[in-house]
Amino acid sequence: MRKAVWFSAGLVVLAAVMGFAGAVLAAPGWVIGPAPGPIVIDGDPAEWQVDKLPAESVIVVSPSVSLVNAGTINTDEDSSAKVYLAYDDEALYVLAVVKDNNIVGEQAEVNIWQNTCVELWFNLGDTAVPGNPAAYGDYADEDYQINLTPVTAGEEKASYWVYPGSKAAYNTGLIDVAAKLVEGGYIIEAKIPKAKFPGFEGIKPGAEFGFAVSLVHIAPGGVWSHIWTPGVEYAPVTVK
Repeated sequence: MRKAVWFSAGLVVLAAVMGFAGAVLAAPGWVIGPAPGPIVIDGDPAEWQVDKLPAESVIVVSPSVSLVNAGTINTDEDSSAKVYLAYDDEALYVLAVVKDNNIVGEQAEVNIWQNTCVELWFNLGDTAVPGNPAAYGDYADEDYQINLTPVTAGEEKASYWVYPGSKAAYNTGLIDVAAKLVEGGYIIEAKIPKAKFPGFEGIKPGAEFGFAVSLVHIAPGGVWSHIWTPGVEYAPVTVK
């Protein structure tokens, strides 16, 4: 199968955006706060004003601190990210600033896990079940894997997919997602409406939920590669 490899100087230099965070926590366990203002889902992180978010809110994915459990990811340039979550009464918002030196996106819909992508793992109910994000058989209504890809079916077009297959009803355009390819990687944003996804309505001050992030990197030669923070497990997120 032909691979689509994408390069773009873009309007944003990735190195600068990757440096826009304050303190970085390597250890798992994060704090998220309310959105600092209206967030437009357009692949531009400017309105996130990350300096106004909790310093401990940056979620780092990097081969220096994360688990590479498949393929070849040796450096941050291969695959790494800074991921932010924020919320308001309406939605949970996601911003991922990703370094990736081989962006591939031939697949669509259920197969986007074979593209360069960000994988978000939410445990919003009983945080003891499932015991790890990959235990699909134990997922309840408030557990989700949500993948975001910047390139779909060979086109520079962001898309999402919710797993496992029992959650197919959520794959009907309910999540707003946008991406921008930039030099050395991509920026992707998503808006997950609380009213449409059971469990998300509980993301409010004082709450805690389980969360993990992973990245899919297609190494040169087509090797499917995968990196996790904190690992194949959830870490606690505290909502301010």
